[in-house]
Amino acid sequence: MTWSGPGGRRTAARDAAVLLGAAAVTIGGSHGAAHEQVPPAHPLDALAFVLLVLLTATVTLRRRSPLGALGAASLLLAAFTAVGYPHGPSFVPLVIASMAVGLRHHRRTAWQAAAAAGLVIAAGWTVAAARGYTPTGWATPFEAAGLILLCGVPALVGTLVRSNRVTAAQAEEEATRRRIEQERLRLAREVHDVVGHGLSVISLRAAVALHVLDRRPEQAQLALEAIRRTSVDALDELRSTLALTRLDAPEPPSTTIAPTVSPGPTASSGPTVLAASPAPPSPAPPLTGLRRLPSLLREVRLCGVPVELVIDGDQERLAELPADVDLAAFRIVQESLTNVLRHARRGDTRVRVELTITTGRLTIDVDDSPDPIAALAPESEPVAPPAPVPGRGLTGLRERAAELGGTLSAGPAGGGWQVRAELPVRPAAARR
Repeated sequence: MTWSGPGGRRTAARDAAVLLGAAAVTIGGSHGAAHEQVPPAHPLDALAFVLLVLLTATVTLRRRSPLGALGAASLLLAAFTAVGYPHGPSFVPLVIASMAVGLRHHRRTAWQAAAAAGLVIAAGWTVAAARGYTPTGWATPFEAAGLILLCGVPALVGTLVRSNRVTAAQAEEEATRRRIEQERLRLAREVHDVVGHGLSVISLRAAVALHVLDRRPEQAQLALEAIRRTSVDALDELRSTLALTRLDAPEPPSTTIAPTVSPGPTASSGPTVLAASPAPPSPAPPLTGLRRLPSLLREVRLCGVPVELVIDGDQERLAELPADVDLAAFRIVQESLTNVLRHARRGDTRVRVELTITTGRLTIDVDDSPDPIAALAPESEPVAPPAPVPGRGLTGLRERAAELGGTLSAGPAGGGWQVRAELPVRPAAARR
């Protein structure tokens, strides 16, 4: 057998160490036991050392064939015992083989193999006792118990270790499966929020453009520009979200060859020199968090929905929110405003977004209510929002809040709709 690679060399080194250790204990210990057990035991001779060497060599079979190693060890040990040689540590290879069987095979197979090995050794011990090479009297029950322990206990230990390993592997696999599922759900929520908000704004602005295209083309042009800007922002954020799933490492920065003119009295007096200059850096990923809140509110206002932002508390503390809380807070406001755009009529609704930051909690209130000023104005030709499509927006928001240990409630209030979320803000030391 050839071993290649660092793992193979380490395995070969361990096998060699086990073999040398077993040889030292088995052969050396048996030689020492001969001084105390002879007589009545048979003195060690050439046959005894041949049996001990073969018995030690069974250790090398424990990886490829544990059952074969246990069978060979039990037969050789039974022969060694039947001849009447001293009972030294010649059982060490048997213990190693029995444990290997427990580690590699099911419990029932391990117990059957250990029982068969015990019977073989018991037969050898019986032959030795009949020939007068073993002590009699009170020592006999202890010899029988020792045979059972030699074969059964290592197999039991091996099966317990194997069971623990299988349980640990199953638990790790289940934890990995849960992490993958949670990551899929998180990615699905992110894509839903990004695409849902972007498409809602685009759909509403497109309806405005179609409505005023013939009479006020300049308004249609503004709506189309808003559509372009919204789609670009949504695509950038979607790319940054999907980039989190890529496992490949980023490519090293490249260089481009750009023409530069060597300095001098006149630019035309010398030849043009091609110099290597760093390539322009790739664009930074779009901001995702409460820092994007002004841009989000501007998009909603351009759709004809007045939005008021109120921040109660230390704004510096608001800027130092943990990344997960910051992202969840932004998504809650974004999804709430998206629902307003989906279900409200343009010009008839006003929205109030209130953020309250305290020592350990961030409270988010998004309230939309009928606009009293719009109700008194003469009726114009409003642009109806797109037909609402049932989705998982509020369910996803509740899941976000629950994952952070917070709560989220949504329902009718004051003639409109209210979304209220409370998110705990733990200190950095507590998060670690």
